[in-house]
Amino acid sequence: MHIQEKQIVIHELLTTYYFVEGNGPALVFLHGWGSNSTFWFMSTEQLVQAGYSLYFLDLPGFGKTEMPKESFTTQKYADFLTSFVGKLGLKDFVLVGHSFGGKVAVKMGSGGVQNELKGLVLVDASGLPHASIMTKLKSKAAHALKPLFTPRFMQRTRNKLLRLVGSDDYVAQPQLRQTFINVIQEHVTFDLPNIQTPTLIVWGSEDDNEYSPPKDAHIFNEQIKNSELCMIKGAKHYSFMDKPEEFQKAVLEFISRVYGKN
Repeated sequence: MHIQEKQIVIHELLTTYYFVEGNGPALVFLHGWGSNSTFWFMSTEQLVQAGYSLYFLDLPGFGKTEMPKESFTTQKYADFLTSFVGKLGLKDFVLVGHSFGGKVAVKMGSGGVQNELKGLVLVDASGLPHASIMTKLKSKAAHALKPLFTPRFMQRTRNKLLRLVGSDDYVAQPQLRQTFINVIQEHVTFDLPNIQTPTLIVWGSEDDNEYSPPKDAHIFNEQIKNSELCMIKGAKHYSFMDKPEEFQKAVLEFISRVYGKN
């Protein structure tokens, strides 16, 4: 498939997105935390063959999009996304979000732009609260260690401590540390019932990510009124990469129903 790399300025940030032109409706893809748009490419070829127009957005701070000048919240990412689709003039599109991207998609899909959305696809989405020791430690450690070890020579010690409590994401992207803290503390539990858009929930049955265990898939399904669940057997957190054929089959069937195709 022919993928075009494009740039646009959104909220004063030079933003990179990728576009595959088709003669059908638009599908907008959001990657997860720590990844970028290219993760989707090998799992969307059948969607291109079906004639859909595909947009892959690098969120601020990831891929080739500029780092935000201030810390973001999940809502700020959703506002950024709303401005992006608005600037491109996209209407009646399907929004596909993986992991953190799914969390952003929930925020957008439960807000005031539902009339613009034709469908929502949430793939191993994060956003539900988990009282696990690891999650608590990540949040507490990020806060507690922030004022400590400020001298440059102490950074290595600080990073080792953060890794001990599982905060690899926090260490790997220092410019997004406050944003990471914001994101892991925010939940979308009360946003789910506000989603009116037809929604497909796709989940790996063996998802081993602490922010998106398989049981969360059923909660999303229960809380989103007009939703359906597709569990992909044997797939892990990147279910769309582990089982691309099954993922694309589920998405194609869903969007065909959404757009009223036989």
